Amino acid sequence: MKYINFKRYKFSTVTKNFKSWAENILKIFKFTYFRRYDPKRLSKYIDIRKLYNQLSFKHLYNRLNVKKFNFFRIGKKLESDKFKKFYVYLFSFILFSLISYLSAPTFYKYEKNRIESVICKSKNLKCSIKSDIKYGFYPTPRIKIKELTVYNNLLKNEFIIVNNAVIKLSFKNLINKNKQIYKKVIFDNFKINFDLKNLGSYQKIFIEENNLIPIKFKKGEIVLLDKDDEIVKINNANLNFSLKENLKKIKIKGKFLNDTLSIKLNSQKIDDKLSTNFIIKMYDLNLLTKVNLFNYDKNSQSVDGDILIKKNKQRFTGLFNYKNHEVSITKSNLRNSFLDGKLNGDVKLLPYFTFNLDLALNSINFTKLYSYFLSLDEKDQKKIFNINKKINGNLNLSSDRVYSSYNLIKSFESRLKFNNGSILIEQFLLNLGKLGAADLLGEIRNDKKFNNFKYESNIFIDNQKKFLSKFGIYNRDSISSDLFISGNFDLRNIKASFYEISENKKLNDEDVNFVEQEFNDYMLVDGYESLFRFPKFKEFIKSVTSKEN
Repeated sequence: MKYINFKRYKFSTVTKNFKSWAENILKIFKFTYFRRYDPKRLSKYIDIRKLYNQLSFKHLYNRLNVKKFNFFRIGKKLESDKFKKFYVYLFSFILFSLISYLSAPTFYKYEKNRIESVICKSKNLKCSIKSDIKYGFYPTPRIKIKELTVYNNLLKNEFIIVNNAVIKLSFKNLINKNKQIYKKVIFDNFKINFDLKNLGSYQKIFIEENNLIPIKFKKGEIVLLDKDDEIVKINNANLNFSLKENLKKIKIKGKFLNDTLSIKLNSQKIDDKLSTNFIIKMYDLNLLTKVNLFNYDKNSQSVDGDILIKKNKQRFTGLFNYKNHEVSITKSNLRNSFLDGKLNGDVKLLPYFTFNLDLALNSINFTKLYSYFLSLDEKDQKKIFNINKKINGNLNLSSDRVYSSYNLIKSFESRLKFNNGSILIEQFLLNLGKLGAADLLGEIRNDKKFNNFKYESNIFIDNQKKFLSKFGIYNRDSISSDLFISGNFDLRNIKASFYEISENKKLNDEDVNFVEQEFNDYMLVDGYESLFRFPKFKEFIKSVTSKEN
């Protein structure tokens, strides 16, 4: 009480002012209730200015001596030992209650069958736990499992192998074992096996099953198998997996071919129509793939979609239909620094990968393509001709226009067949414009020890004067209009061999050997760098067509 100065702020003064305020309020009420409101007449009964001064904050502040309050001394009185002990007891009680609540499930015994059914709710999956089940409350309440195996009931094989598994629990109903809420499952140090020949079985798991507990995979491997052979492996993979009634999400991030790979898949059902999209990124390659799937027909297992593949300036877009493990490309556009055109056809994924495609180019820039080829290392140049034995199919390739430094070839069309690592050239027609035309047949054979291109070619000269002028041949008036050549080109050692050369008749062995030697000396003096150089080709033609030779 001593902190308030009652000498200056007297109760008599307060009561006096209160009485004055009350009288003024009654006057206002009496006047406004019984008489018509008139501000001038009201001012006769009430001194408004005096009433404002009495009610003002400044007036009250002057009557209350705030400076005499010592808040520090008040707070010091409150900080007694009793209050300190109270806080300690309160904190200890809360901490003890929390630890007791969190550690209570430690004394429970979790049955393996029950936990297995929690993880594998799907009828197409079966879980098997080999080790004991433990409980831990740090950093959050969780059930700990080791040596967990998930089996695919449709294939009856090991689908997922997990070294460490965790089921996160909700804080709610933690003490009641029968009412515990399972929030998320975490698989740490895992391996997932996908059999490419039985993708339909996994599709049933991801599409038909709903409301599964969200699953997160940490630091594991995702392997794509062809029977027992590993085709693709994603290392150090992290995967988030969530299945709900109308929304399914899968996120994968890991290492593939020493590159960071990211895959995102979202599947949503709206008005009984299923829409799925996924995005694939390879960061070091700067490769992006987007696929949208729609018009899914469950009965026929058919789905329509569109696709975008982008890498730097290279871009491919198209529409497709997927049915019975076969992709049909209907409309597409392909564009990069070298070419521009359209791709159509079919790609069959199972039981074997095969394709039948038509690549019709509006144009191809051979100069840029050749420069890019030369920019590769020698090992990479030779790897281009190593075709994977699992790539089999037919490709019809054509171009309406060919851009090159000396504009020798105007256009071309071809039929190529890929078979068990080899490329069979069934037809390759070259349009030489006013000069004439040429065709080429042959096969590129690949093996661990060799890469050979065996061929046969016919060259037709329509305008001999134009031809002689193009190649700077001035010591002859004419040359043969038809020429047949057969031989072999060693793609690994970069060496040409000629078996036969015919004009009106076959050339003898000595002449054939001469042409072969001249070709290797002029065209392959610098390996692939000089093979498609027109000045070198011009010197070679002048050498073998001169009258002296």
